[in-house]
Amino acid sequence: MSSRACGSDQRLEAKHITRAQRLNALLRLLPRYHTDRRWNAKAANAIVRGLQIMLPKGAAHGCRVFSRTIASGERTVGLRFLLPDGAPRGAYVHLHGGAWVLGNARLDDGITSRVAKECQVIAVAVDFHNALDDRVDLAIDDCEVALNWVIRSLSDLGVERIVLGGESSGSHLAAQALLRLRDRGLVDAFSGFISTCGAFDFKGSESLRNADSRSLILDAPAALRNLQRLRPSLSWNERDGPLYAQLEGLPPALFIAGELDPIVDDSIQMFRRWEDANGNASLNIVPAGPHGFNRLPTAIAKITNAYAREWLIGRLSALH
Repeated sequence: MSSRACGSDQRLEAKHITRAQRLNALLRLLPRYHTDRRWNAKAANAIVRGLQIMLPKGAAHGCRVFSRTIASGERTVGLRFLLPDGAPRGAYVHLHGGAWVLGNARLDDGITSRVAKECQVIAVAVDFHNALDDRVDLAIDDCEVALNWVIRSLSDLGVERIVLGGESSGSHLAAQALLRLRDRGLVDAFSGFISTCGAFDFKGSESLRNADSRSLILDAPAALRNLQRLRPSLSWNERDGPLYAQLEGLPPALFIAGELDPIVDDSIQMFRRWEDANGNASLNIVPAGPHGFNRLPTAIAKITNAYAREWLIGRLSALH
């Protein structure tokens, strides 16, 4: 980890960073994903759904799985539960990334199943609205509905506490939904918030505005244009992103980001504002980490993900 990081910095050795840099050299040869183009998101989602139809649905990486649909007015939201063996110590609610337009709950089984097993929690992944129509407001609504349902169902699930997590655009949705619940007096059930490569600034952070098309994995100018497409659907008090909200009264938070991520400033600034408001935030900036580095086959990804799981366990264990 860099000098701005905390917690797991001592675990990263020079060899781990060197190997990540070698992978980054290969990534530089690949085309970047343009998040502002809806046709590629539609194609990717269709491919994912097709592959998932052909795969078994009853288990995920050794976890028992069940799904249910909850209704809110005329809309429905899907929840995917991954269950550990034995009694759970809490619930982990996961909001997937994908630039607000890609992915689904099942696609993150590799992440949520490991959290369920190693942290001994019920992992709940949310199938919220993918904003192919640029209606990111509907995605936030879905996440709020899902979290409200989990809060009301804690006794039925056999747990008392929730850790909320998100990646990239999922971090934005998680933070915005959490703020809504705080304003309704429903934040006490949350014992932690985990963000990985989070997007919190809909104006476009300085690091994003200064990045160019050489940024790894994501095309930075396209990412900025994507924000500009989505922003008009948001209400006036949410249009700029949770970075500009009043953050008092929120649970302990862990922010993780790669130093090469064009939106790394989102995590740095959100950490600072969360810490100023609550005094309970931590920040890890990972050397040689591009956007989404936690999913790459590197030692730094493995070490960082393990640290996040340990932090989650610590948050739930601290309450007993």
